[in-house]
Amino acid sequence: MQRKRVVLGLAALLAIGFSAGLAAQDKKAGAGPYALPALADVKDKVKPSEDEAKKIDEIYATATKNEAETKARARENGTDGKTLAGYLSQGRIETINKVKEVLDKDKSKAYDDLVRASQPDKKKK
Repeated sequence: MQRKRVVLGLAALLAIGFSAGLAAQDKKAGAGPYALPALADVKDKVKPSEDEAKKIDEIYATATKNEAETKARARENGTDGKTLAGYLSQGRIETINKVKEVLDKDKSKAYDDLVRASQPDKKKK
């Protein structure tokens, strides 16, 4: 009986640790606003100039604020999940387009690749 409790306790601890690890990975995958790549990843992989980096900082800050407002408004109004997902998708697209306007052609392509890599794979029907 005692051994069974120990085994169940260890199993529970492993499950909790595993789920916490997965949650941390999910946060890291989309650490920017609207589940976009993190600002540090953008600066590291796209390598924007100082001027471009400042503009991207502003765009990400505005997008983060807008995302929070959209979620708060949806919560207040009782918006369903599908409608909220549509609004968040619009915000994501607008943010991507604003960042790409700031960057030159090569850097814009690198940003597209980074965004594509940060998206989870879609399930085929």
